[in-house]
Amino acid sequence: MRNILALTLALLMLLVSPALAEDVCIIDNAAAASAEVTDRSYLRVRCPLEGETNVTLTITDEWGGTVYQRSYGMCSGTFESEDMYLRLDGAQSSYTVTVQTDSAAHSFRVTREMARLTDTAVYAGGLTLRQLADGSSRKYAVILDVDALEDSTLTVPMLSDGMQLGYVTYEIEDGQLTVSASLTADGSIDKTAIYVARDAITAQTLGTNHFTGRKEKLSSTIDLSATPYAAVLVQFTVSYDPTTAQAWEADEEFTQQQLELWELMKLTTANEAVG
Repeated sequence: MRNILALTLALLMLLVSPALAEDVCIIDNAAAASAEVTDRSYLRVRCPLEGETNVTLTITDEWGGTVYQRSYGMCSGTFESEDMYLRLDGAQSSYTVTVQTDSAAHSFRVTREMARLTDTAVYAGGLTLRQLADGSSRKYAVILDVDALEDSTLTVPMLSDGMQLGYVTYEIEDGQLTVSASLTADGSIDKTAIYVARDAITAQTLGTNHFTGRKEKLSSTIDLSATPYAAVLVQFTVSYDPTTAQAWEADEEFTQQQLELWELMKLTTANEAVG
């Protein structure tokens, strides 16, 4: 009785409302299938039949437990199942699907993996805009000491919601700033924008529609030769596999250095304002 109840509950979890077409993995011929890897949430199975036959479809998990089983009775032509939900535990989950007829059993493996994230906003990690002003806690700006970075580089993590996807490097040569980026996660950088504030007042508008500083592309060379300090926000739009990202822990020493540079930048702006 308990086994029947458990199987009924599993069936109810799998038989949900029809899935959106773009979220369904369709196996067109179960008799010819061997293995399928998909990021779709639902599975639909088709199988051409030889004459009229009973059809039973069974799905077992990687430990051999039955998570779905249904007898469709007598079928002919091409059998087609409903859309069945495949639960995802962790980065991926594997299932064995079997279509049983009166004369044969066709089995194949389906592995559901986590979907690739697209259009993700990613920033070069420094101080949050909330630490600079009343801004976003998810956007970051890096404070650069232009003279100290001359003929040198500064590398910071590329961040999205507490996950590190790669690195961003700032390099200054002859007062000219260049910014480069590299992904450590499996993905692609689709868009980039660099926002540069040369004074503390402008820096406090970073990440807002009221920003009045310079906006550049990643490939740009930015002249900072007459600027002692600069606040730079580097924003990316990234598509990536979230299972390849790494958890990020803040570097307290670097954060403290950034806060000290921010205070110096504010002091310099104030001194310039009074002449």
